[in-house]
Amino acid sequence: MTVPPASPPAGAPAGGGRRPRWPRTIRARLTVVLAVPTVLMICLAGAGAAAQLRARADVYAAARHVDLLLSAQDLVHSLQRERGLTAGLVGGEKRFQTDLAVQRRVTDKAWTSLDALLSTPAVRGAPGAAGMRAALGRLAALTATRAAADTGSATGQECFGYFTAAIGAIIDASFSVDVGRSDPALLRGLQSLEALSRAKEATGQERATVTGAFAAGSFSTEEYVRFLETRAAKLAAFDRFQRLATQKEIAALSRVQQDVPATTTATMELKAIAGSRGQQLHLSSRSWYAAITAYIDGLRGVQRAVGDDVRALAAGLTDRATHRLAAFGVLVTALLAGAVVLGVATFRSILRPLRQLIGDANEVAERRLPEAVARVQADDGAEPAQLAFDSPLDSRDDEFAEVAGALRNVHATAVRLAAEQTQLRRNTAESLAHLGHRNQTLLRRQLGFISALEREESDPDALACLFELDHLATRMRRNAESLLVLVGEHGPRRSSEPVAVGDVLRSAVAEVEDYRRVMLCRIDDALVRGAVVAEVAHLVAELVENALAFSPPGAQVEIQGRADAGEYHVAVIDQGVGMSADELTTANARLRGERSFLVAPTRYLGHYVVGRLAERLGVRVWLHESPLSGVTARVVLPEGLLAADQDAAPATTANGLVRRRPRARGRRRAEEFAHCGPAEQAARSPERVRTMLNTFRAGVREGERQAAREREQEDSACP
Repeated sequence: MTVPPASPPAGAPAGGGRRPRWPRTIRARLTVVLAVPTVLMICLAGAGAAAQLRARADVYAAARHVDLLLSAQDLVHSLQRERGLTAGLVGGEKRFQTDLAVQRRVTDKAWTSLDALLSTPAVRGAPGAAGMRAALGRLAALTATRAAADTGSATGQECFGYFTAAIGAIIDASFSVDVGRSDPALLRGLQSLEALSRAKEATGQERATVTGAFAAGSFSTEEYVRFLETRAAKLAAFDRFQRLATQKEIAALSRVQQDVPATTTATMELKAIAGSRGQQLHLSSRSWYAAITAYIDGLRGVQRAVGDDVRALAAGLTDRATHRLAAFGVLVTALLAGAVVLGVATFRSILRPLRQLIGDANEVAERRLPEAVARVQADDGAEPAQLAFDSPLDSRDDEFAEVAGALRNVHATAVRLAAEQTQLRRNTAESLAHLGHRNQTLLRRQLGFISALEREESDPDALACLFELDHLATRMRRNAESLLVLVGEHGPRRSSEPVAVGDVLRSAVAEVEDYRRVMLCRIDDALVRGAVVAEVAHLVAELVENALAFSPPGAQVEIQGRADAGEYHVAVIDQGVGMSADELTTANARLRGERSFLVAPTRYLGHYVVGRLAERLGVRVWLHESPLSGVTARVVLPEGLLAADQDAAPATTANGLVRRRPRARGRRRAEEFAHCGPAEQAARSPERVRTMLNTFRAGVREGERQAAREREQEDSACP
């Protein structure tokens, strides 16, 4: 038994590709709509917060770097003074020996202080700390250089070169750090401090060079060139400081440059310039050293003032950055909280009416509309009066009120269509039932005429033709009864006496076209209640017809019957190509009466007839695969459809013949004739006796042919 493959569902995608899915629920879509700008805002806020954090980190690093820078300048200042005294000592001024010893202790103290500062947690990881430690590594040879200067084994050029390189490394490490760029004023302060430090270093180099020349009494060519280069670098650095410093810082420098030490230094500097060709310099090295040292000390004071200004500016910027960051965080938190509040309010304003609409729609679908349809069907298709659908959303003035109105229109239209469809189905069912009853009447008359012809006919060939005509009319009667079953009507055939299951199955086989291919195997004895015999036979006939239709032309269809625990199981087994799992599921749904025959192709009408009969009789029917090939239809007759042995049929038929009991198996028993008493036998007329004999003769011939076919089939197929 097989069924043509079902077509794919409408609207199914033709290809296997998957398109990107947009969130389906409104909640998810609102979440996306609100989350995108919120995430963007958070990203922008995060970028702003990161910028504020970077700015705060920059000014904080600048503040720590100023502390390191000023401490380093203390060491630079000491080294610069020691360099000048060492140059005078090497140049021949032995009176510098006492001042140099004191200055060396000051230098060592400044070095120790800077090294201790670099070891503190606050400065250890500060920008420039690593570079400063590397610069201090150049002082490893300071002790050896001092010893060489004391013994006179080092020249003035060597001592000058060593001190200048060490001081330059410390100054470069102090100003090579990239900090303070987050604020222009802070950056200019650091740059002005660097310019002043460079100018002070140039002045210190000038002090050392000129001190050595004054101690020696004249310049060497190399010393004079270095003196002029140093003086030019000093002037350039002072000019850069003038461009970068504040008015307060410029005024402080001007005061230092107008003091007596500065003017004395400038006068002696002009005299030094005049001794360019090895001329004797009749100037005191100690006077020069004292004047220029006082001038450098004044520059050191300006340097500290500028450093304090930069440190104060960095500290203020750090505080302001901290306050801005806190304000920014509060603002971002407020914006985020506002977005959350707005999102929750939006969700509530949309989802609450949607939930109300969902509740109204479910109430319409699950209660109001079924009740209205039931009332319409109960009133023969007349639409009830009070079916208005009211919603709490009707009072709103927005799209939700429009949706509620549309739902109300859907409800009204569905009720109206239900009324129309109910009336249409009722009219259709009545027309089909009327047509079926008319066909039944005509077929009963036709079968009556055929039976009369069979009784009058004695020619075997003509009688065989009448039998075929009888069989064809029987099939037509089954089709007419199928029409009545589909419209919910009962057939006119009723019996009050139980019938053996074997006879019921033979009656079912007699109602199919190719009955010669059907073989009954192993039929257990049981009786079917007379009131349902015709419908049970009709149900089995539809299944057998379907099995024959979907089996190869030469294949047989087997019918087996088994009694089991008060029920009776009938199996109709075909040898067809079978059915897929989906086809079996769909077919079993039709057999359970879960589908309507009005929306199915006509080739499935047999399934719908079986489903209606099974539902009416309480019979279980389903299809499953056969062990080897094909499909097996299972029919389970409940105990309520079966009759006990004491409910057996009467001894004679309507024609007066002795009725064969189910277990007689064709053998007549003498005691069965006792049911026909002498008075009844005497009342039979000759015409009635002739009719009885003709019917008996025709039945015997057909029974012999049928028995021969069954024996051949049983010998060839049954184990």
